[in-house]
Amino acid sequence: MAILARFFRPLFVSLAIAFLSLLLTPKRAHALEAREQAEAVLMPFLDVLASPPAGEARAFRVQGRLESLNAQPPSPQPGQTPSAPQPFDFALQPPGRMRLSVPSAGVQITACRNGQRAWVAPAAAVRPLLAQLTPAQRQRSAQFPPMELPFSGRQLALLPALLEVQDKGNSPLDGSPCRILDVRMQPEIGSLMPAEAKGWALRLWVNPAGRPARAGIQGPGTSAVVRFDSVQFSAQLPAALWEAPADATSLTPAEFDALIALLLQNSKQR
Repeated sequence: MAILARFFRPLFVSLAIAFLSLLLTPKRAHALEAREQAEAVLMPFLDVLASPPAGEARAFRVQGRLESLNAQPPSPQPGQTPSAPQPFDFALQPPGRMRLSVPSAGVQITACRNGQRAWVAPAAAVRPLLAQLTPAQRQRSAQFPPMELPFSGRQLALLPALLEVQDKGNSPLDGSPCRILDVRMQPEIGSLMPAEAKGWALRLWVNPAGRPARAGIQGPGTSAVVRFDSVQFSAQLPAALWEAPADATSLTPAEFDALIALLLQNSKQR
């Protein structure tokens, strides 16, 4: 959760605060259309995180491939072969359910938070990872915080008005033409943000059906690129998704946060 929060929470908060100036600024039709498409892609995810959501969806599940994840901007090395994208399965049902499944050392490992409980499976495969945790990471920490934004769905509807969206044209992706959109806060709004919320940017590849095909996010000292194979929104996800299998072991909130970071890092190490 901590690494996910590092990528997404500052961006969400920045965008949420940022969404008022464009309402007062006239835009050309082409720019407005690009912003509307970015809104159509982003708002379903943000609405699930709203409290309460404006729509019927209360959860989403994304299956895809992690292309890159860097604590620092990548530095290509001569003769270096890029690692192959690694499959992932991510499910979120606010305020208290999250599940991530990724390969690590050739084994598919699943970590899940279900309310104030957390588990990881298979226990035998994850023991080497748990052994890497420091005493501070293994301590019994406070309870999990709720995974939701401090804005209602109606308030978040103003969000796109504060975005700066640039149309970067079309580019083929897996044989399909995709529209590329660069999304960031308006400069005049970004200047008012706290340091941790500045400098975040999002690049979207949108397929002909208007769905996200790929996304890259970059912030201070971090970057990530993911490919979307399947995106599902629903009122709730199946209860069985959150249930711990027989070979699972329990985690404290601190262990869960640290393990998610290790799983993501290891999934990109070949």
